[in-house]
Amino acid sequence: MTVRCGVAKSAGPQRRSLLYLLLYALAYGGAVIAYVPLLSLLLPLKVEDMAMADKVGLLSLTTLCGAVVASIANIAAGMLSDRSVARGRGRRAWVIGGLAATLVSFVGLRLAVTPASLLAAVVAFQIALNFMLAPLTAIAAEEVPDAQKGVLGGVLGAAYPVGGLAAILVTATPGLTETAQFAIVGLMVAAGLAPFLFFLRPAEPVDEAHMSAASAASAASASAVGRSVGRRNLALVWSARLLVQMAGIILFAFLLFYFESVDHQGVVSGSRKLAGRIAWLSGLVTLLSSPLAIGVGRASDRIGKRKPFLIAMAGTAVVGLMIMALFPKWGPAAVGYVMFACGSSVFLALQSAYAMQLLPAPTHRGRDLGILNLANTAPAILGPFLTFAMVAAYGFGPLMLMLAALTAVAGGLMLLVRDEDRSSV
Repeated sequence: MTVRCGVAKSAGPQRRSLLYLLLYALAYGGAVIAYVPLLSLLLPLKVEDMAMADKVGLLSLTTLCGAVVASIANIAAGMLSDRSVARGRGRRAWVIGGLAATLVSFVGLRLAVTPASLLAAVVAFQIALNFMLAPLTAIAAEEVPDAQKGVLGGVLGAAYPVGGLAAILVTATPGLTETAQFAIVGLMVAAGLAPFLFFLRPAEPVDEAHMSAASAASAASASAVGRSVGRRNLALVWSARLLVQMAGIILFAFLLFYFESVDHQGVVSGSRKLAGRIAWLSGLVTLLSSPLAIGVGRASDRIGKRKPFLIAMAGTAVVGLMIMALFPKWGPAAVGYVMFACGSSVFLALQSAYAMQLLPAPTHRGRDLGILNLANTAPAILGPFLTFAMVAAYGFGPLMLMLAALTAVAGGLMLLVRDEDRSSV
């Protein structure tokens, strides 16, 4: 049974209902659960079991190869879903296929027992994951109007920390085997995506004929001189996102190893016990960042400006990284991590809404979002080698300072973005 709730009648023909936004958030949260527990905790633990002497090197290699494959797969999936839309078939079949393939890839990850088999399993997982994520993101870009994209960005930001809750469940619950951990993650992924895919009728795409007055003005300004400004803005947004993602991906991938390096004063012993402690810390991030992302997104819709909020969130992330660099003890480092995680997640959520509004061609949303997604995956290609070299030579403190500098530059780039007179930007 499908539910007709894509459009809120009381709010105009193109505004999406609260139920639509909630079910999309649940679906996106399910997609996030597919990779957050794995990449942040389960994969590093598996790497540590395989290569105690060179765990950073093996993790760097798997992260690099996964990122390269993810970049290609995301663009390819976006282009294929664009063709499906052009033929009137929509994108949801691609999401369903990607979901099924992702669940199968978990089996390969569980069965991997050597570095080579683990690398192959990570590559297969990244292909499957991006064939689920790319069309799912494009659905939001074409079905949610610009006037609600701030709230949409907040909803997406709130979905990211849901992966932290999944990490708590699968790593901090006593007695769970690795098989049980992967099974629980798979069940949560399927449960998150199923309601949106199977019980909610697709909404009509927001097209040129149904644009709001604000969107029509935005489209008009994009012609002639406005078009070059739009490309400039999009380039700045992409560059800022690249830098924040660089900081986040590096910290994300090596978080367990960073916290192993700080002073615990004898409280924690063993990597798996520490992983559980970090998972609970991620739960605190969820409690703080989810309502923050939604509130900031709604506020940006109301005032019609996203830049002040983006700069404030970048500043919060910078301060958090500085604390992690200068105070390498569990207490201050944990506070710094929470500040960075909350600030960067809200920043990236609002950036998602911003980028969706700047897409130049409605017929190529999937492809263009795939290209923009390079700002998410390219850092994972460069980051591991940079991290390996810096940590080996200087330790984690200088690395945190470098990540703080990258995030600060990202905030500065947002100051250069123009055309904020549009009500939805």
